[in-house]
Amino acid sequence: MFGPDGVSKWEKSVLDFEALRSDTPGLCWTVTGNSEGEQMLTIGASPAFLAYGNNVFGPGCPRQGAAVLVRFAQKCLAAILPPPEKWECRRIDVTENYALGSVREVKQFLRQLMTADAGRAKATSGGGDSVYWNKGSDLRKGKAYAKGPQLRHLLKQNKLEISDDLLELVDRLARLELTLGARWFRRLEEAGRHWWDLTESELQEQHAEYFGRFVGSQEVTDMGTLLEELEKVAPTPGRALAAHRTWAMIRAIGYELARESMPRATWYLHMKYLRAAGLSDADIGAGNVLLFRRREICIAQPVRSWADLRVA
Repeated sequence: MFGPDGVSKWEKSVLDFEALRSDTPGLCWTVTGNSEGEQMLTIGASPAFLAYGNNVFGPGCPRQGAAVLVRFAQKCLAAILPPPEKWECRRIDVTENYALGSVREVKQFLRQLMTADAGRAKATSGGGDSVYWNKGSDLRKGKAYAKGPQLRHLLKQNKLEISDDLLELVDRLARLELTLGARWFRRLEEAGRHWWDLTESELQEQHAEYFGRFVGSQEVTDMGTLLEELEKVAPTPGRALAAHRTWAMIRAIGYELARESMPRATWYLHMKYLRAAGLSDADIGAGNVLLFRRREICIAQPVRSWADLRVA
């Protein structure tokens, strides 16, 4: 790692690109070889950091982000490099920011996400208020954290420049970050697609699908409307009522006891109806609708620019 003055700060023999943080400033690169004597250059960076000096908002198009990275690498390495389409992609971080009313609400949001488990995705604490799912996976993994404290930490280390008014706005941001890893891209290639064919909207869909399990939909704000929502998705009013009773049982005796009290097929059918009615896996597991979702969070309504953030 070199500082702005060109002096080497530190060096290590192996660079783990999977472990790189999305807020790492500058360019990370390494050259590796194989038994046949071939050498491969690997580069990684935050396109937003390279383009704007911070990674709050950045390009959502993979081609655009890759072009920023390759141009910067050419400058740093003083080399002519191939265009983005000639490279393999083994990681993309898809991030969305959500504007809340205060730092306090951001912390409440993160604390409640600690209860958000879904199938094999178990929420774990990363220290502080950060929350992780599938940490260490090379397929897909998620992270939620407060954006403000992270930027303030980088500011203290002189790794970025940002005005006080923007920093105050960032204090209200909660970030949900989805990492698509090497195995995800290998599967994409096996399906006959290239990473540069991915669109911004496809990546946004991947993000919404991953985190939607934990946050759910915004429409179900209290239990008074749940039966109405169930009647819209269940084939008959009777089945809607039965699913509603299962929900009441979960709230009364807990998730595990409620599941053991009925046939397996009935349980999964009722879970299907409850999810379709707008409850997330976190809501069902906790036995209540997460409070932050009532007013503040909709997975489909992130802020994607400074202008959006000011309006929010």
